[in-house]
Amino acid sequence: MLTLGIDLSSSKEGTAACLIQWNGSHAVMRKLELRCDDIKLDELIGEADVVGIDAPFGWPVAFVDAVAGWSSTVWTVNERRRLQFRITDLYVREKLGIWPLSVSTDRIALPAMRANALLQRHDVKDRSGDGKFYEVYPTATLKSWDLPCRGYKLTDPNCARVRQNILSGLRKTLPYLEVANECAQNSDGLDALIASITARFASQGLTYPPTEAGIARREGWIHFPVSRP
Repeated sequence: MLTLGIDLSSSKEGTAACLIQWNGSHAVMRKLELRCDDIKLDELIGEADVVGIDAPFGWPVAFVDAVAGWSSTVWTVNERRRLQFRITDLYVREKLGIWPLSVSTDRIALPAMRANALLQRHDVKDRSGDGKFYEVYPTATLKSWDLPCRGYKLTDPNCARVRQNILSGLRKTLPYLEVANECAQNSDGLDALIASITARFASQGLTYPPTEAGIARREGWIHFPVSRP
């Protein structure tokens, strides 16, 4: 199996992709691409059996309905939460104690727009995980495996050390995986690596399934491992 992990930004700057070849009990990182445009992503997707994308696949159903035709005359904490978070975001919070960025109220909406263009190009109808395309969240995967999941995004020396610690932790967690040190040079490449790993777990049914399948098909569903390997 060849898995592709994509750390998707709203433009090619900040977008990285990682291919991993899985052969039984052995896995090797085959390729790491930075600054990927849509042409490069489509090319890599064509090579892969399974794809994990670090970007929201959809918006809260309540938010979509509100945008199409606002009807509520009140503004409460519950109303705000309904419009701000998807079912999968609330599930990640419940399971791991971390909040994914809100696709309706944070800047992650821009990568989500690019993600939906990609899903449209590849005729993805089910955003909950259709067997090839899965929404993933590297922070959730790291948290599931008790690895550092914060403080690695910037370019300063402290963040570089955290990335090295994360890579070392992944090697210990998955001793059968051969991965190059270049994956820890920046957070884009590292997130793409983690996305590719998570795609493998999702394809094997080793991630949490949607709690409400019908809604997840529209909103998307974050796949993260159910336990340590």
